[in-house]
Amino acid sequence: MNTSHLCLGILSLGDASGYEIKKAIEQTFSHFQATSYGSIYPALAKLSEQGLVRYHEQAQPKRPTKKVFTLTDTGRKHFFQTLMATEPAEQHRSDFLFLMMFAHLLPNEQITLLLDKQTGLLQAELNLLTRIIDECETLTPGMHFTLEYGIAANQALLRLMQTRAASLSQEIDAARSPKTL
Repeated sequence: MNTSHLCLGILSLGDASGYEIKKAIEQTFSHFQATSYGSIYPALAKLSEQGLVRYHEQAQPKRPTKKVFTLTDTGRKHFFQTLMATEPAEQHRSDFLFLMMFAHLLPNEQITLLLDKQTGLLQAELNLLTRIIDECETLTPGMHFTLEYGIAANQALLRLMQTRAASLSQEIDAARSPKTL
């Protein structure tokens, strides 16, 4: 999925400004889809040019006028076709895993720092997902499942980190040889 698809998906739930789309991505989609804030407005402009969304300007007291985007019937059909045609592939891109792939080249202190930092990030993500489930009353069943999936994945990763972190540095030391340093 790309930024345009994320925007269409969020707008399928109701009208929203670019800022509201950004917040929805951060709060609901960030654990399984990545996009930059700077890509949202160009995507919305392109979707508007294609007739998939339209917008109206809404005045705000003491703030700039905002654009509120609405999914058109054509946009809704396009999004449905995208949902029907998309294969459920998962792509894992992780700087942490890249660094750990080459942990044998790093000092033990750096490995420990990386493991601690990743554990903290996983716990923060788990807390966020749990808070969303606990506080959001408008989740669809699919949204709820997606959040539960993220919670289960983060819990499993945290268990792995807790059981393997202590022995990993020792295992790496034992596997190091002069040719890998």
